[in-house]
Amino acid sequence: MMKDPMTSLERVLAALGLKVEPDRVPLFLLLTTHGASELGLSIKDYYSKAEHVVEGQLRLRARYGSDCLYSFFYASLETAAWGGETIFVDDGPPNAGEPPIGELSMIESLERPRVGDCRSLGMVLEATRSLKSAIGDEAPVLGVVMSPFSLPVMQ
Repeated sequence: MMKDPMTSLERVLAALGLKVEPDRVPLFLLLTTHGASELGLSIKDYYSKAEHVVEGQLRLRARYGSDCLYSFFYASLETAAWGGETIFVDDGPPNAGEPPIGELSMIESLERPRVGDCRSLGMVLEATRSLKSAIGDEAPVLGVVMSPFSLPVMQ
């Protein structure tokens, strides 16, 4: 017996809830830098504006049929909030530059970054809001927060 097609969100919730069988297995393609190629932009330019990431995610979902949108930008983005830098290359994902903490004694003087004061974190929030606005209740929007144990050693 054929099941009625589900929305992506219904499919994901059915699979997670184990009470109703989904119409098919949910497909989560967690595509990141691929959006740059889709839009014909360099990776650095792609991540310079939330709108680029939103458009890239929407196009990739339309092309490949993923059951989610992914508001993750790149791993080293959060190091920028702590004063670190990101190194962009033409043929790979962005990476962290020198760690913002050079000496153990510097840890005590660190202050938590304010999300609203950090351009890169603000862009992720903007992209997440825009993706949700564009997709509504059709599909989930997934996000990522880096582990505090990952950030200091990222390079």
